[in-house]
Amino acid sequence: MTTRSYLAAAILFVAPLAAAAQTTDWPASVVCSLGDVTICTTAGCHQAALDTLDLPQLIRFDLKTGVMLAVTPEDFGRRSSFKIIETSDTKIVLQGYENGRAFSAVLDEPGTLAISASSNGTTFSLFARCTSLQFITEAGK
Repeated sequence: MTTRSYLAAAILFVAPLAAAAQTTDWPASVVCSLGDVTICTTAGCHQAALDTLDLPQLIRFDLKTGVMLAVTPEDFGRRSSFKIIETSDTKIVLQGYENGRAFSAVLDEPGTLAISASSNGTTFSLFARCTSLQFITEAGK
């Protein structure tokens, strides 16, 4: 992980969407640091690390277009799109279907993201901390 990635990850945990919490205007893009994943099947649930599932540690959501992009160098080019985007004063709900998987995400105004996906009798869920991409850009100057 590069120094820039460490800086972005540190900011994600220190300053979650402070600007969005003060207003009903959501930022155009947020960057999120993903936590470990819980995987469930009919046999039960267990925890898994992101790297064992080939998932990026940092993702960016373009909240206007519904595109989710991996932002770590090793995952560059990976993306998914949400088909449904619903925004309220306190939450954004995103839903999509791709490659045989249904997925949903809920972002609340303090910067907590919950993501779930399901495919072939298996569900995946994880939490993330997010902050405005603009905040990260300005903090890095």
